[in-house]
Amino acid sequence: MLWITRQNPHIDRCASAWLIKRLIDKNAEFKFISKDDPIPKGTTAFTLPKAEIKPVEKEKTTYDALIEKYMIQDPIALEIGKFIHDFEIDAEENPDKVKFRETLGLCYIIKGLEKKSETDNETVKKGMIVLDAFYASLIDQDSSVLL
Repeated sequence: MLWITRQNPHIDRCASAWLIKRLIDKNAEFKFISKDDPIPKGTTAFTLPKAEIKPVEKEKTTYDALIEKYMIQDPIALEIGKFIHDFEIDAEENPDKVKFRETLGLCYIIKGLEKKSETDNETVKKGMIVLDAFYASLIDQDSSVLL
């Protein structure tokens, strides 16, 4: 399926693309448009003004909306969502206000991807690698607590 979102993906949109590709639609492809462009028919849009799947200011991220809509139960994906929510909503993107130590590292890396990528697709592709690695680390952390 083709998923449409705004150009210049940042933290929430990179994490949302990862969630879509890993737990919602393994065959997902992404296209990036201006927030003012019409949403093409036959696509699923997110984080666009007329999209069904979008953040709610000061309440939830797009990642949160995807978790709700697709009833994601994966505990590590939910944990990742906690860090995205911490930065985007709770801290209002202010590094001095984050609650969790993991939040800043993850968010700074994802923010840096845009600066080191030539296209939006490249940013998301690199974000997939970062979030896959973060997911694996959280699994290891979870299992070490159980030992």
